[in-house]
Amino acid sequence: MVYLLIGGILLLIVAPIIRILPSRRQKEQMALRRTASSNGLTVELTHIDDPDPDPEKYLSNTGRPLPRVMAVIAYRKPVKKPAEWRRIPAVDWCVVRRQGGKATGLPEGWDWDVPLPAHANTKLASFVVGALTTLPDDAVKVEERSWIVSVYWNERGGVEGLNAIIDFSKTVSDIEASVVIADTDNDPSDDDRS
Repeated sequence: MVYLLIGGILLLIVAPIIRILPSRRQKEQMALRRTASSNGLTVELTHIDDPDPDPEKYLSNTGRPLPRVMAVIAYRKPVKKPAEWRRIPAVDWCVVRRQGGKATGLPEGWDWDVPLPAHANTKLASFVVGALTTLPDDAVKVEERSWIVSVYWNERGGVEGLNAIIDFSKTVSDIEASVVIADTDNDPSDDDRS
């Protein structure tokens, strides 16, 4: 009887310790985030407006509307900026996944939230349109704002999804950097100074 009592007390002491250990899913998420960081991406837990809100999902038990905000993980890659980056207009754009979304030129399920500006590189536009299908199914938003490429997703795509996001982010960053460098090399204001 004493042994049962001691065993019960030990279980009461050890159970909370075991409960705070990370689950298998949490360990996988940590590994994904470490891999992303080692590949030059930053990871941020953030909230965004739900691009495709289900009206019934955002109702309280009493029927009161709730904010249409979803928690996602943002994987971000800064674009290498040249020294004259302040003179060059930023290329800000945003694509979101919407049920039944079909914008002109985009894969099914994707829609422009902020279209590519007219001064954007055609190589960037064609890459973004073609590469959206390679992103994981749980990627809900892709954007470039203020020289940072961001992919918002729920980390359910595993390592394959992460690799697709890394490749997408690096390629967009490289395209932008090569265009910016080419534009500054051919800057007509430099000819005026010579």
